[in-house]
Amino acid sequence: MLASIRYNENKITEGKAKRIGAENFLKDHDQLIKKDIIERFRQRYSLNERLHEHGVHISVNFGKLEKIDDQKMAQIAIRFMTGIGFEDQPYVVYRHSDAGHTHLHIVATNVQADGTNLHLERKDFLGAHALSKKLEKEFNLEQEIRARPEAQRQFDVDRAQRVLYGETSLKHAISDVLNTVVNHYSYTSLEEFNAILRQYNVVANAGAKNSYLHQKGGLLYHALDANGKRVGVPIQASSFLLKPTLKNLEKKFLQNQSLREIQRERLHTAIEWALAGRAPDWKQFTENLEKEGVAVVTDSKDDKERVFFVDHANKCAFADAGLRKGYDLQCLRDRCAPEQQLSEEHIQKHDLNLHI
Repeated sequence: MLASIRYNENKITEGKAKRIGAENFLKDHDQLIKKDIIERFRQRYSLNERLHEHGVHISVNFGKLEKIDDQKMAQIAIRFMTGIGFEDQPYVVYRHSDAGHTHLHIVATNVQADGTNLHLERKDFLGAHALSKKLEKEFNLEQEIRARPEAQRQFDVDRAQRVLYGETSLKHAISDVLNTVVNHYSYTSLEEFNAILRQYNVVANAGAKNSYLHQKGGLLYHALDANGKRVGVPIQASSFLLKPTLKNLEKKFLQNQSLREIQRERLHTAIEWALAGRAPDWKQFTENLEKEGVAVVTDSKDDKERVFFVDHANKCAFADAGLRKGYDLQCLRDRCAPEQQLSEEHIQKHDLNLHI
């Protein structure tokens, strides 16, 4: 948890954050220095050295259009920490300006004054989500839009239909998909791009490593059948008006890197929400995410199975490696086993990310 303090304090040094609150310290937040904060946390840690993790790092995200001053944001943080039972714990509130949306970070110790552990359980994830909805109304904040199957159209731009091989002009159908995806979704690799395309029965193929296609940097687009197998004659990327060639997509990969933080945080929240409560089976987990507008895509390459998340609500795709540790396919399947119960250690190591 000291690493979380250093992370936020370094953001201040870089001019990308400022400290707007600190509770249960001997000094006001504007009188504190990094050394004061670290010493206060270390003092609490010394009361229970058996714990593997001594605190929580919370990210609270607000709507893109929110204009909130520091005082109001600090008040929201206090209400939030009180709502999750951390009002008597030392914690520090940081306002960040390193993304295109309003958000804050809270770092708190979970070691209480008597040395006991104030730990988060599965029910706390549910409670924190409900609390965030309550604070939206209490502070008259922009309410989060949650995707529902019947409301998906509001998140789509020139939405294409799934390609059904043999039922329509193949090039026209794939072109509609590319017009929907290429410039309207965020992705940072060909694998993430393909996770989106697979939602429309399309895949981009750069060829095997030693193939002529791969060596020349070419790219072909294929239709997929109901089993995810390539069917029909592939179409060269350069033949589409949009020119979705590998070279042009690689430029997109770099451009999209700057958009990732807010998208990653919201996806973290959606995944934890889908896992909250009684451990779901895999089918229930994916259905819970579908209600949030997120599709779960699994794919195998070189005998290794991976999972991708396509967030249609926020128009982005993430490979498991682009998220946090513990979101790989095996770890998620372990958490989805009906008999699997989250260990206290796992919960303590999990940061809490919420949207208000």
